[in-house]
Amino acid sequence: MTNLLFPTDFSSDNAAALSWARLFARKTGATITLLHVFQPMIPDSTLPTIGDPGMGIAASQEIEEISRQRLTELAAELQEQGLSVKTDWRLGSADDEILEVARAMPADLIVMGRSEVSSFFDRLTGSAVTDVANQAVCPVLIVPLPTEKEHAIAGPAQVRTIAYAMQPRTTQSDVSAQTDSLVDAFDASLVVLTDDKLDNVAADLIVMQLYPQSGFLDNLLHPNRASALIAKSDVPVLVYHMPK
Repeated sequence: MTNLLFPTDFSSDNAAALSWARLFARKTGATITLLHVFQPMIPDSTLPTIGDPGMGIAASQEIEEISRQRLTELAAELQEQGLSVKTDWRLGSADDEILEVARAMPADLIVMGRSEVSSFFDRLTGSAVTDVANQAVCPVLIVPLPTEKEHAIAGPAQVRTIAYAMQPRTTQSDVSAQTDSLVDAFDASLVVLTDDKLDNVAADLIVMQLYPQSGFLDNLLHPNRASALIAKSDVPVLVYHMPK
């Protein structure tokens, strides 16, 4: 692994995902690219203007400058920890920019935080995390927001046990290709289970393949189990996206 992409909105909800980004970077020697996508406030032209419209523009420019500064500060913080870091600041739609940056790098892994409420991702239509996982051409690690109990005992991210979600179309060669390097890098143990057995497994990381759906019948016969797991898992999920 050489290039790791970490999109951030600088919120406290992103702390757990950043911890995992640091862990993967340390274990693999990858360079972290910190990405912030700025989405400026666009006034509704159909509504009457109240006050000086220039004040809104000035406020947006100030927020933009603050976001650039915070990106620089976060990069400096990680560099002080001995990590190789780059930054990328974009203007536009968050999911589109994440995918564009990932393709341009190209990224070997995207690390994203998932929470019930996120100012960064909730501005998008639908589930941005699932959308990125569906469309990315590289693996995507989705880190859930820790519970209050986990917050209280929070420590560095660790991987001791990896659970692989075996699906009907998954082969043993898929499992090996997607987990051998992880097991070696983390000196972890691997448990291979069918995806319906994952609820009660004590694992630090779940790995699974995301299969593209070709139509209604394919979706009916082969439901997108990865999307469901991404939405409900309390354990980080590493998704390998199979190109269409």
